[in-house]
Amino acid sequence: MSNRADFYINIEYYGETDNFDCGFEVFNSYLKDNFLDDGAAMHYIINAENDDLIAYFSLLASCIFVSDSNAIPSIEIKMFAIDKKYRKLNLSSDLLEAIYDMVVDYSRHVGAKALILYSVPAEKVVHMYEKNKFVKMPGNFSMYNSEFNRGCVPMYKFLD
Repeated sequence: MSNRADFYINIEYYGETDNFDCGFEVFNSYLKDNFLDDGAAMHYIINAENDDLIAYFSLLASCIFVSDSNAIPSIEIKMFAIDKKYRKLNLSSDLLEAIYDMVVDYSRHVGAKALILYSVPAEKVVHMYEKNKFVKMPGNFSMYNSEFNRGCVPMYKFLD
């Protein structure tokens, strides 16, 4: 495997997912076991050289609550996972930039103003998002809470 990977994003993937392993079982299961039936739009990041699955992410319409009567329309990255075998290529920034560009394009049609996510609480993962200009949600902002995202770190990035 080279030190870089050319990739493309598609909403369909017919290749093998059973060997995908990002190191977090909940993310592996999300990919393999019917996506939790959460209504999110699944996207696959595919190696252009060999059609191998590099990563996946899912997007969902959401919002940031600023007050009881004010919300910022947003698009949420519900899940984002990179296969461990591609981590040594340090693709996370390139992949997040591609996702961000896609969301900016979507936002022109749906009026979203921010890209939001719940990061797993691992310091390394939170730092990766911060490196890519996501910030932790301030106290006067909030997102929906569920048992699934308990303990995770809510983060956002305003769209250009």
